[in-house]
Amino acid sequence: MKKKIAVTILLVAILTTSIFAFAGCQKADYTIGIMENSEHMSSDEVMRGFRETMTELMRGAGKKVSYVYRKSGGDDAEKIAESEEKNAAEMSKKKVNAILAISQSSKDAAVKVASEIPTVFAHSAISDRNLQEEDLKVQVQRQIDLMTMLVANSENKTLGILYCTTDKLGEDGSVVKVSENKTKAEINQDLQVKIAEQYIKELGYEVAIYRYNKNEEKTHDTFVKDGLNELKNDHKVGCVFVPVDNTLGLFANGPKIHQRANTNIYTSANGIEKREVANMPIVCGDIRMNSYFGVATYACDNYALGAQAAKEVFEILVNGKQTTYSEFKTDFSKGKYVVNEQVAKDIGFEIPQSVKDLAQAA
Repeated sequence: MKKKIAVTILLVAILTTSIFAFAGCQKADYTIGIMENSEHMSSDEVMRGFRETMTELMRGAGKKVSYVYRKSGGDDAEKIAESEEKNAAEMSKKKVNAILAISQSSKDAAVKVASEIPTVFAHSAISDRNLQEEDLKVQVQRQIDLMTMLVANSENKTLGILYCTTDKLGEDGSVVKVSENKTKAEINQDLQVKIAEQYIKELGYEVAIYRYNKNEEKTHDTFVKDGLNELKNDHKVGCVFVPVDNTLGLFANGPKIHQRANTNIYTSANGIEKREVANMPIVCGDIRMNSYFGVATYACDNYALGAQAAKEVFEILVNGKQTTYSEFKTDFSKGKYVVNEQVAKDIGFEIPQSVKDLAQAA
């Protein structure tokens, strides 16, 4: 009798497992291709906003969705374009129902090679656009305004800027020769620094800049440690601005800082000796960067941009909207305030209530 019961239980278990396995393998109603040039904090947030919003929308409509993700490769524009077109051709071959492009080169390839597929371009990254000063002015100036609020009760009224460059630098860290082959990311980074430096001076503050050449032999960790120590100890800086910087952004996105980042960006919380890196408040140019090592910022919401793109794709796929191409661009003057209480706690800094109020109002 016991043997029969055991056999029955085993059969029920097998049948139950089979049912769940079948349910998990049900074919998706729609397949969406996602293309980008390279991984980046901004595009990561766009993708997260897109996928989470799309999952929610599809669930509400009783539909299932799957994704095909492709990232291009190559060291120059020509090779990147070739890689993007190869990826777009694959999207066409796989007969995806729509394409989300998160970089200019991805959009160009999708429109050229897979024009029969509806494409939605979520154009977010500062690194991927030819921006003008007016595009970034409001965002950068509000970031500097936050810095003045953070140091309002501090004796250190000098504000600092930290970034890396391909320019040739002198012994004192000044630019002696501007690089002739700058990427869009580097050009737009320089633009942020220019706006920040001018505005800091307009507000009556001193400004100290620590820049380093990314092609030199030192590790980025060492440069960052030296930079923050110099800014705080030599220049008596009370707060530091780090613009949207691809190199610093990538090196902040990993397993050490708060168990997440692979560079020693600000303080002892990341596994190095206590006080080896000067701990002071940092305002980042990007919300995602700020989530790793900044205490506060005002910046565009790339997650919201991804959500907007998801709604557009949903309209095309489920509600039958007739369009072959849609484009959404971030308006850098329409951002939001955020604070990072964890980083503030780690460095022993109290975020002023006035700054917290801005974030709560958002």
